[in-house]
Amino acid sequence: MIEYIMVLGELAMLHVLQAAFVASFKDRFALGALVSFLVTVADLAVLNIGAVFWGLVTGFAVSRLLEKHDFAAPADAS
Repeated sequence: MIEYIMVLGELAMLHVLQAAFVASFKDRFALGALVSFLVTVADLAVLNIGAVFWGLVTGFAVSRLLEKHDFAAPADAS
């Protein structure tokens, strides 16, 4: 019975996960967000530092190297 409730809870969270993916990957820094997510999910610990830190570092590095145009200020910003 508990497994059934857990499966229902996980299915209910699919819409939330989908909305988070759409919000994260639709606009600026999409590649950096994807790399950050993948490194964090991989649960990679280097030098006894957790995956969340490395996800942020690699996501920023990828964005800085490959998405330079996203760091420029928008033309309509005042």
